[in-house]
Amino acid sequence: MDIKWLKTFIAVVEEGSFRAAAEKLFISQPSITVHMKLLEEHLRVQLFHREHTKVKVSAIGEKYYPMAKKLVAQIEASTKEIHLETLNPAVPLIISVSPALLYTNLLDRIHDFIELHQQYIVEIVMEDQVQLESALKGQQIDVALGLHKFISKEFHSERIDRSPLRLVYSSKLQLMEKQLDLQLKALFNEHPLYIGYLNEHIPVVEWLNNEYEIKKFNKIKDVIFAIKLIKEGLGIGLLPESLISEEIEADLLRVVDIGPIGTINPVDIYMSHLRNSIKIIPLTSFIRNSLLEN
Repeated sequence: MDIKWLKTFIAVVEEGSFRAAAEKLFISQPSITVHMKLLEEHLRVQLFHREHTKVKVSAIGEKYYPMAKKLVAQIEASTKEIHLETLNPAVPLIISVSPALLYTNLLDRIHDFIELHQQYIVEIVMEDQVQLESALKGQQIDVALGLHKFISKEFHSERIDRSPLRLVYSSKLQLMEKQLDLQLKALFNEHPLYIGYLNEHIPVVEWLNNEYEIKKFNKIKDVIFAIKLIKEGLGIGLLPESLISEEIEADLLRVVDIGPIGTINPVDIYMSHLRNSIKIIPLTSFIRNSLLEN
């Protein structure tokens, strides 16, 4: 299969006609017709319904469209990756990881990437969130992995993980009540709720406070400190499940069900970098593909 056929097919779907696709791709309309005929023969399906000068995407064509886009993206990314390896066998790559993500499996994925891509000299740094934008812009780092999305158009930010919020308390604390409502009331009455380290807390905290009247809030900016304090039984907290899965599994932290409110307001992890940066393509592709496998 020729990648030109796929690009032509994508252009016809997006532009709505062979003529418009030809103009977009700067090729002749007969070439568009030939490409589509060859692609249909290769796939053994009819991608378009033709009515005189008009074309309409078939049902199978609509289904194939996102597949074709993904194939083209993968081919182009792999071409750039192999070109990069031949041009520059030793490529420095600086990855910033938010301290909040230390207990996720992202570091394992970065390690696997380093093992597979020996041409990279990888440096992993910890940057405060407020410094990340200027660090990326100044090319002091190449990729940022964190809990916040960059809004500026010069950056590309994509969500690589999503995790529900869980209300957790230390296994050192004993809940005497058996009913869920009474458990929640006791927790909020007897222990401070740590907040301030995630924006996603705000609607969940407001809802919980309306329902249960939280007696005391303690503000803390760092997720790692919050986890430590909650594990020691010095308060309770709302935390993304992906950051505390090991603590929950080891019964260091326990979860109290707060219903769908935690799922409605999940916490996202983002991978961000400057647009049109070529050398980070192998890393971003590796992380993206490893997430699809899980």
